[in-house]
Amino acid sequence: MRRLSLALLLAAGCIHGAPRRDDDAIRSIAQQERWAQDAVAARRTRNQLDAIRSGDYQAVGRARAELKRLVQAIDRGTWIRNTGAALLADEQDPYLIGAFDRAGRVRSEAGQAADELASALAEAKGGLTIGDLRPAFEAIHKAQASEDRIARLPPRAGGIRLGLSPLPVPRPFIATAARLVAANPELTRELDRLSPDDAAQIRARLADVDRGREEQRRAESPPAPAAAAPVPAPEEPPPGEPREAEAPSPTLTIANDAAALLAKRTPRSITLREDGLFELSYDDAEYLVDPSGKLVRKEPHQR
Repeated sequence: MRRLSLALLLAAGCIHGAPRRDDDAIRSIAQQERWAQDAVAARRTRNQLDAIRSGDYQAVGRARAELKRLVQAIDRGTWIRNTGAALLADEQDPYLIGAFDRAGRVRSEAGQAADELASALAEAKGGLTIGDLRPAFEAIHKAQASEDRIARLPPRAGGIRLGLSPLPVPRPFIATAARLVAANPELTRELDRLSPDDAAQIRARLADVDRGREEQRRAESPPAPAAAAPVPAPEEPPPGEPREAEAPSPTLTIANDAAALLAKRTPRSITLREDGLFELSYDDAEYLVDPSGKLVRKEPHQR
């Protein structure tokens, strides 16, 4: 018989409490799982995220409400794993084992979706504040504390060892908060209201954002070439011999596709690659353009 000492969690149906009876616990787990999955299933499409970034009033309003539901989904996943771990202490139940594992996956998906949505809101004027992100950071901390506890648990009933569910990497909301503060320096003081660890990570990422902006400014305004003595034209190779290929230009011309990309949104960084292409790094992908600014190809982020 399952242990009924889950009274230490109490409050049936609440995200941070467990029911007083095992049957109630099963029903609450199913309900919390359904609500979390519904939040993840409503994940915004690329076009919807673009509408949010453009500052569409209705899109921004819906996105703020959806962000709260996704943060709740992170908490729901943590509650399911905590409750399932306690119930499995006395009895090996296939349903609880499955719910425990699914909760880890849905929590990870909710974290990624929430981070993606928060990033879009950060680009909309007035769409996001550091205060809006505070519950998200707290949910991530609770999830990490839960996994640390689960890692220390002895084997459950039947010798089962509960599998861990690592949080998404890179850690959600850090880069978003850094871009938000970079665009709104007056929000810097708000970082002191977060945990010291979160604030330190955001400030470190903020330095990367500033470097990326400096690289962009240099790319948009290349220095004028210094006057130099005329260089004699290279000798033409004898007929029949192959002509040596010209070296690629080390300067990106802000034109064509590159101009369109930069006009639409600011990349995290612009990097000259060894193959002569310039890499414009955005949250969704890397855009490779040639020195004339023409798009060569788009590459997804390496995970």
